[in-house]
Amino acid sequence: MDGLEVVVVGAGVGGLALAQGLVANGVRVRVYERDPGPRQRDQGYRIHLDATGGRALAEVLPAEVRGRVVETACHPGDLLAGFDSGLTPLFEQTFPVTDPDAVNAVDRFAFRRALMTGLDDVVHFGHEFVDYTEMGDGRVEVRFADGRTTTADVLVGADGVGSRVRARLLPDFEVVDIGIRCVYGKVPLTDAVRARVPDAFLRGFCFASDGSGRGAAFAPVLFREPPAEYGDYLMVVFTGTPEALGHSDDELFALDRDALWQVVVAGTEGWHPSIRELVAAADTASAFPITLRSCTRIDPWRTGRVTLLGDAIHPMTPAAGAGANTALHDAALLTAALCGGGRLVEALARYEQEMIGHAKEVVADSLRRAARLFGTTPPVPAAAADRSTDAP
Repeated sequence: MDGLEVVVVGAGVGGLALAQGLVANGVRVRVYERDPGPRQRDQGYRIHLDATGGRALAEVLPAEVRGRVVETACHPGDLLAGFDSGLTPLFEQTFPVTDPDAVNAVDRFAFRRALMTGLDDVVHFGHEFVDYTEMGDGRVEVRFADGRTTTADVLVGADGVGSRVRARLLPDFEVVDIGIRCVYGKVPLTDAVRARVPDAFLRGFCFASDGSGRGAAFAPVLFREPPAEYGDYLMVVFTGTPEALGHSDDELFALDRDALWQVVVAGTEGWHPSIRELVAAADTASAFPITLRSCTRIDPWRTGRVTLLGDAIHPMTPAAGAGANTALHDAALLTAALCGGGRLVEALARYEQEMIGHAKEVVADSLRRAARLFGTTPPVPAAAADRSTDAP
């Protein structure tokens, strides 16, 4: 599609991967992000990459960028395990690592930095999206909070679970609270901590639960090449309902970071001493809370010049470790659609059909896994919205 111009709202994993794929194919693309820089928002720490995400990266990333992803990724882990709060093993699954360049986990900040390689003139921070208008000439005008505007042939909303682009395009789209809150944190892996941490916690993703609705996930970030800002760490994610955590949402989300981590300290009282020691060694400045949200259905819509990618269209729980991978899959699909020739709206319609078909299964699996992991009841899908799927 000669002369195609694309605007992407959101400089997350999916938006950046899409930008890399489009730039590699000669498409003019601009990415706008409301944050002033890449580290301003608490979005999590460790990202699991599976075969789906790996294939997508291979399809969209130039060799130089792929190389930076590999160089700055974590040493691959080989374990998925569950324990009770006394560290009694409940289940274990191993995944032998045969490829020394395998990438099955990345640090979010290092990953995004690698994905920005070569995009200095493409990614623009400090641009808060507010609205768009599909113009009569086939272009889309995009407006920002400071009054600036830009136009493009295609607008892609890659702006996450609270997507403003989605709110404008699909105002009836339902995102549900599954009832679980998470407190994220990091434990720097000093020599003293390494000497005390359970071996399993350094091999892969481990989850411990006390049987009363509280749980804690532990996952290592052991860099091949650490960023200048910090070194290896253990991600800790404490989970539970507001009742299990002993705080209402108003209380939990109003706590400062030190007080927030005390919720984790109190919640692991009586757990195995090794877990207690890890919790005590955390960097409390890294703590932040989130609400776990998901969609329950993704209905087709009438294709135009505005489309969606990643959590903006299929928010899901982290229980399947598939959110980032599905966003990367979207990026590869959309890159192929926009660079494959033919009529633009027909290409976007094909992308949306394939993306929705794939994402529906992943979201459903994520909800099932969340119900088992957290002991919750899967939310019931709302009635299907009445939307035309005919392309103009």
